[in-house]
Amino acid sequence: MTGSSNRPRTERSQLTPAPTPAARADRRQCPWCDSFNTTLVQRGLTGPTDERDQYFVCHDCDRVTYEIFSRSNRDMRVSQFRVGGSVRDSATQTKYLIQRVLKVGMNEYLLYVKPVTRREPESDDPGSRFR
Repeated sequence: MTGSSNRPRTERSQLTPAPTPAARADRRQCPWCDSFNTTLVQRGLTGPTDERDQYFVCHDCDRVTYEIFSRSNRDMRVSQFRVGGSVRDSATQTKYLIQRVLKVGMNEYLLYVKPVTRREPESDDPGSRFR
């Protein structure tokens, strides 16, 4: 029984093409409003942007969420950044948890971060949180 299958045949034109891995990687979910309406701004000194840090912008709630912070040797010594610690974005006063520290040059470290979000628990009784 070679070549037989129990699966129904479908036309190739009816199938929707799967998103490419690059398209899936550029799609970020906003941690604040859970929207996928975001734009990624990659770090890089030689690409289309001149950004030291990598972040994405949510178009629904207009918030900037960082993924990578670039820090110098001096910043690392003075602020004592380490895995499990936290760093605060001074512009938006958002706190981030440091997940990975990577040394990428003679005088540059990359801090891979995740935002610390506080979500209010949803309950049916509005007065229950004061009890």
